[in-house]
Amino acid sequence: MESDQIRVDILYFLFRNNYWQNRHTPKSNICNKLSQHPCKKINKELGQLYKDELIRYKNTNHGKDIFLNIHKKSQIESEIKGKLDQLYNWK
Repeated sequence: MESDQIRVDILYFLFRNNYWQNRHTPKSNICNKLSQHPCKKINKELGQLYKDELIRYKNTNHGKDIFLNIHKKSQIESEIKGKLDQLYNWK
């Protein structure tokens, strides 16, 4: 249950900040922004997202950066549908 929430939070963070293809962020940024979850669990969930091909890694001078896989956009949107509904139906 908790890993599902971490997964949704990671995808939602990357989606809201438009981290697609050429725009990417370091792993440490994700740990800092999602400070309500332990970084160890975030890193574990990032590995699972990579295996599911929802995110990709880009090697940079300061380590690996993360961005969303544009080819899996519909699957990503379906996973974070609940949070997107809250965002778009806000009144």
